[in-house]
Amino acid sequence: MRIILHIGVHKTGTTALQSFLHRNAALLADRGIFYKPTSSAWPNHNPLAAAFMPDAEDNGPDRLAKTLDEAGERTLLISSEMLCEPSVDIDLFLSCLKGYDVRIIAYIRHPCDIVISAFNEVVRHYNARWTRPLNERPFAYDPSQIDVLRRWLKVSNLTLAPYDSAQWVGGSIFSDFLAMIGIAGDGFDYSQTDGNESLPYPLVEALRLVNTANPSAEQHCALVETLRTIKSEAGEYPLTQTNVKLFLAQMHQALPIYRPHFRPGFQEDFLLQARPFLPKSTADNGLKGLVLASQRPSRAEAD
Repeated sequence: MRIILHIGVHKTGTTALQSFLHRNAALLADRGIFYKPTSSAWPNHNPLAAAFMPDAEDNGPDRLAKTLDEAGERTLLISSEMLCEPSVDIDLFLSCLKGYDVRIIAYIRHPCDIVISAFNEVVRHYNARWTRPLNERPFAYDPSQIDVLRRWLKVSNLTLAPYDSAQWVGGSIFSDFLAMIGIAGDGFDYSQTDGNESLPYPLVEALRLVNTANPSAEQHCALVETLRTIKSEAGEYPLTQTNVKLFLAQMHQALPIYRPHFRPGFQEDFLLQARPFLPKSTADNGLKGLVLASQRPSRAEAD
């Protein structure tokens, strides 16, 4: 029996992709792929991943065993970005899959884009109570994505795919993912994206400032819905030039660790592309300087 684990990462189109898979579950089943979220409230397997967290109400191994039984001889597809959460016991999770043919898939995104997208997410998520500015440390997400993938990078059957529409089969992440799992894309319903829609940066920044006043959950939710009705331009690029350089440098350092896992034909240049406040020549020079600085021994080490 073959098992495919789609582990994210966060902010790489996971919500839209999971909705697509859930919407087309019957067609996937006809083609030998079993995709059935463990809770009707979620189009993904987040509740299954959560069952492998400390003090979980559900028993993770039992819940996974039930999913395996339901799949039968078909290929089991599990999708949850929560599998990248540090509190999930992936050693226990993978031990439950011992003896199966397991393949793991994750998408990698440009370091600046993922920080901006994650910032948008946490400001809109009431439970995060996010009030820190976008450019202030610690950032909303690890630009290199190494922190969330570190444990999975030790697993040999991990494949990293580009979160880059120019490299996607058919130009969409839906058709690209189907190609990665060996399924022809004809006949699928591509009509809805059901993604986790972001707000334009000026509006999410306004919401962040409101968060400092500690609104109630109801007030926060109402404000988010109101902001969604406001038409707003994207505004100036929100990251500072210093942070753009820093994020590109961090990704540059992560690339040697990622390369053994890149899928065939992965073109990594998109991960180091300059962003609006950083012309290409400046990006190249700044990147080299930051990498060298990070490798230079401290005064104490030199002494």
